[in-house]
Parts: sequence; structure tokens; C-alpha cells
Amino acid sequence: MTEWLERLEKGVEGIALEIVTLDKGDIPALGNIMNSLCRLEENGQESGQGTLQELIKALKCYLERLVLAEADDLNPLEEAIGMLQSMVRTFRNGEPFQGDLSQLFHRLSYGGEDRGSGSGSEGAQKSSAGAMSDEDRQIISDFVIESLENLGTIEVNLINLEQDPSDQETVNAIFRPFHTIKGVSGFLNLTKINRLAHNAENLLDKARNRELRVEGMVIDVILETVDTLKRMIEGVRESLEQGTSLDSGIDIGPLSGRIETILSESDLLGEKPLGEILIHKGAVERQDVEQGLTRQKEEPEKRIGEILVEDNKAETKDVILALRDQKKFSRQHIDLQVKVDTKKLDNLVDLTGELVINQAMLRQNQWVLSSKDQKLYHNLNQLNQITSSLQRTAMSMRMVPIRSTFQKMVRLVRDLSKNSGKEVVLEMDGEDTEIDRNVVEELYEPMVHMIRNAVDHGIELPEDRERSGKRRSGTVFLKAYHRGGHIIIEIRDDGRGLDKERILEKARSLQLIADESKMVDSDIYNLIFHPGFSTAEKVTDISGRGVGMDVVRKGIDRLRGRIEINSSKGEGAVFVISLPLTLAIIEGMVVRVGKERYIIPALTILESFRPEKKQYSTVEGKGEMILTRGRLVPLVRLDRMFGIQGDYTHPWEGLVVAVENDGHQRCLLLDELVGKEEVVIKSLGQGLKAVRGIAGGAILGDGRVGLILDISGIFEISQN
Repeated sequence: MTEWLERLEKGVEGIALEIVTLDKGDIPALGNIMNSLCRLEENGQESGQGTLQELIKALKCYLERLVLAEADDLNPLEEAIGMLQSMVRTFRNGEPFQGDLSQLFHRLSYGGEDRGSGSGSEGAQKSSAGAMSDEDRQIISDFVIESLENLGTIEVNLINLEQDPSDQETVNAIFRPFHTIKGVSGFLNLTKINRLAHNAENLLDKARNRELRVEGMVIDVILETVDTLKRMIEGVRESLEQGTSLDSGIDIGPLSGRIETILSESDLLGEKPLGEILIHKGAVERQDVEQGLTRQKEEPEKRIGEILVEDNKAETKDVILALRDQKKFSRQHIDLQVKVDTKKLDNLVDLTGELVINQAMLRQNQWVLSSKDQKLYHNLNQLNQITSSLQRTAMSMRMVPIRSTFQKMVRLVRDLSKNSGKEVVLEMDGEDTEIDRNVVEELYEPMVHMIRNAVDHGIELPEDRERSGKRRSGTVFLKAYHRGGHIIIEIRDDGRGLDKERILEKARSLQLIADESKMVDSDIYNLIFHPGFSTAEKVTDISGRGVGMDVVRKGIDRLRGRIEINSSKGEGAVFVISLPLTLAIIEGMVVRVGKERYIIPALTILESFRPEKKQYSTVEGKGEMILTRGRLVPLVRLDRMFGIQGDYTHPWEGLVVAVENDGHQRCLLLDELVGKEEVVIKSLGQGLKAVRGIAGGAILGDGRVGLILDISGIFEISQN
């Protein structure tokens, strides 16, 4: 007896014993049987017996219905186990199983009830809606409404799934509506709807079990299935209204055939040996493969494909195609993922940070530094490498691509353009840019308001765009990228741009400005962030009440970010959101000013040097300057900015670090460069949240706290 058959027989007998003592509603016992069935399913896959695998799957589905109290009859369960025992006996005798399981599958699908007559939904089973009772008509009407809503959710989730085929949560969200439609349509004897939904459910079940990747042709088939089910269900609604046959007359054969083809190909691409793939394709007979395997035991250096070709049992091209199919599956393999509670994840990140700190303190311990033990140094270096790798992994777990937020905007733009009568397309770039998951959640609402404004206020009507020499369709651009230790998100449109005169006129009416002569463009544009400020001539369903941009500013401030506006009248507007990495690994230069330690983000540093006396000068109206690389750069004294006592008064006695932000440069005067380190940004808490020029804190190797400089904030302070 083969090994898989022994395991199969043992598993079936174990389940049979559990069922003998099973009572209705015994959830723990049902759970144990489900676990046993899952193990049994693995043996079924190893056997290569298709009928066996289908019966186990049907049995699992019925067990799910028992757990959910959708069924309470244990007879189909007992009958199915008896059939499995019969199969095992047949396999043990070396014979193929040839029994008819159609009636058993029917009972497993419908809970063991006879749907022919006498049930409470008798009217629902009649071919003509005119012969139904009011109660049955109401049941089917509810089914139609619920099913159409479920199909609508499938379409939305498919948009997300196409961008990320490995998202198991989305696969499950698509699977559930098909499962519901299948179950209810089966109860109502809507046979075609039930069959098509069942086929789609089988397809998605493969995806849930990671036997099939949902992309390309598979998504096309699911979409076509959704459209077909919609037409069939709409046909049921029309039949209810007209009292005609519930059968819409739609032929589901071709579509079901396409689904079956995909299912059979997915079976082929499973982790099967080459011989099994060749048998499945019909390229060889099973006995030929078995003979080849026998010869391979005597000649282990040869592969089965080579043996089959040598023995003229298979064509070379068939073996090559089968090998390609194996490789195709390996390329499509999806790494397993598990869901982790966010509190546990945060705790892991915090503990990892503490480990990094203690490891650094150990490395700087005076006893360790004075030791001559080479083995100790070797172990410490290994610990350093492991800790650094653990730190990067733990921190990366907090980061997620911004893709999910961007993708939500696709549907938003589609709906807004339709409601406003405009033609608008959304273009995206940088969807893989990673951002802290907490920031992603907070960023959603501000982005929605900005997209709404771009479509409603920015993009013109198609006719107006044509008169301006533009294309009829407007474009909204979304872009995300990292720059200078910050995450930058750009929202740009090619619409009419911001009207400075209208903004000023509105600001005067609201008494928001006193002296506009000193206002530059950025000051004027920032007026739109005041609460209640709107230049819209009328309130629409989309915007115009003056609350949107106020929400945007508050949301960005809450994230300790900033937003900048650039606009050209008639050419569009660009909103640039800059967000700090509130929780991330950052590489920085540790510097000393007086007794304090600061960390300058490495991405902002241009150079560090000790200036000569001749490089220092003062310029009227601009203050102290340092001449570097042929240009005068403003000098920023960190000791005066933060109210501490530095070691040096004259710049040529200390050191300067040239930093850059948004194309502008400053020279920071400091006392000492301590060294380069990778540190974890930690929030300073609510009490120090409003401190300008500081982005966060970090615990250094000596146990002291270093403050991470917010370079953009320092630039703003130095300009005042």
C-alpha cells in the first residue's frame, strides 16, 4: 500500500469515529473534523484522484454550513464519509473508483433537503413567476437586491486586486459574495445562477488556497462572470414584474467552459512531478511513467524526462512544455503571509529599538573597549550585524506602500468626473513608495478633499478646455517619492489654476489681510486654508462650502508635515505635501553643539568643513554668510537658535555643515562632528510636539537622547 493511501485510510477512519459521537451544534467537534478534513485534503492532492479531491472539498463546504447553522442535517456528512471509506477500499484493491456521486454532491450542496417539492419555497422553484405566492415573490425580490449589491462590491475589489494580486483579504472579499449568491440561488432552484456562481467560487477557492494567481485572464473571466450574473439576476427581476419564466435564456456554457479550462490548468501548475504533468496533458500513459520511475531507481543520475524520451514514450517538445509549466508555477508562487495585531507589531518595534540601544551601549562600554579578547570583538561584530538586520526588518514591517490610498482615488475621480459632467483621468506615479501605516490612514481624508477640489475647481468643462486650446479631458496627477528624509506627495492638475485676484477679493471680504503689498504668491495661495474660505460661485454636491482645504491643513499639521502651492493661471496647480518620517530608520550625522547632541539627516548634508576667516562675511539685510563653492550661503547658529551655550563664537574656530532643502542652502555652525549612525526616530510626545526645528528624538549609543533636526523647520526659523 502506498504511503499516501495509508495516511488517507487512517484519516478517513479517524473522521468516521468522530462522526459517530457527533451531536448537532457541537461546534468544537465540528472544528476538529474540519482540521482532520484539511489534512485529508493534502493527502487527496497527493493521490492525484480528482473525484476524491472534489468529494473532500464538497464535504468541507457542507461542514462550513453546519458550523454556520446554515444546515443541521448530519446524514449527508455520514453518507459522504461512508463514500470515502468505499473509495479507500477500491484504491487499496488497485481499482479505479467508478461510483456515481451526483446525488451525494447534490445533498452536500443543498443541505440534504429534497428540493423537488413540498418545501417552504415551493413557489420559488416554479418556472413561472406568475404562479408564485406573495411570500415567495418577496424572497426572490430580496435575493435580487442583495445579489446586485454583492456584485457591486466584487467590481470595486477587483480594481484593488488587479494592482496587488497577492492580497488575500481582497480575494476573500470577492469570494464571499459569490458564496452567498451560490447558496441562496441553490435554495431557490435558480439553477443557472447557482451553477455559474459555484464555478466562480471554485476559481476563487483556488486563489484562496494559493493554487492560482488572480491576474490577467482570470480577472477578465471574473468580470465577465459578474456581468453575466448581473444580466441573469436582472432577468429574474423582470420576470417577477411580468410574471414570466425565471430562466433568462442566457447560455452560460462557454463561460463555464473557460472557467473549467483555467481550473484544469491551475491543477496542472500545482506542485506535481513532471510525470504527472505529462499524464495530465495526455502526452504519456501512466504505466509508461511508472516504468520510467522504476528505471530511474537503477539509474538515479537520469531524470524522468530524459528516460521517457530515450524509451520513445514521450516527445522531446512535450517534455520541454511540461518543464516550462513547472517553472511558470514557481514564478507565480506567492510568499505566505500572516496577519499580526498592530499592538504586537508596535511592541516588537519598541523592543527592537531597545535592543539596538543596549547593543550600542555595550559596544561603547569602557570595559569592552579596553579588552584585548579577539573572540569578544568577533561576537560583538556578529551581534551588531544581527541587531542591525533585525532593526531594519522590524522597521520595514511598519512601512506599507501608498498604493492602496492612491488606488482609492481612481474610483473617486471616476465618480466625480461623472457627477460634474467633466472628462477627467487620473495618472499615478510612485505607488510603491513606502510610508508609515499610521500616516497612510491619516492621509486619506486630506487627499480626498484635494482631489475633489482639483476636479470641481481645477479642471474645466470639456467645451471650456477646447476653447482654451486644451484637450477635452483633464488630468489629475498623483505622485509620491522620498526626498531629504521626507515623503513627498504631489497632487497636480492641468486645469484653470488658482485665481490670485479672486482669492484676494474673498480675503478682503472676510477681513483676513491688512497689508497685501508685502504678500508674495505663496502667502496669497495659503489664504485658501482659512476656515470657511471658498471662491466657488455656487455650492455643489462635490465642494464649495469652504471646509475642504481647512480640513487638509489640519490633517497635514497633525502629521507634522507642510503643504506648498504653486500655480499658473490657465495651466493648473500643484499641491506638494511634505511629511516627516515619524517612525523610521534614518541615517544621520551626530553633531555636538555645546553639551547637546543633534542628528542631521544624512540626505540633507552637502558637505562639512572648517571655514577660513576670509570665507566669513556679513551682508546688510541678510546677516552672516559663508562663502562656499563660489556662492554666499546664510549661516545658522544652532546654539543661538536653541538657546544653549556653544564652545565657539567665531565660525572659523568651529565647524559648519552645509545642508540643502527645496533648492535652498544653509550652513549650520556646530562644535564637533561625533559620527555617522543609523537611528530610530521617536516622537517627542505632545508636550514638545510644537517645537520648531526638531523632527523627533533618538537614543544614542551612550544612552543619551539626541534631537533630530527638522531641516525645513530650521530654514523657516532662519528666514524670520
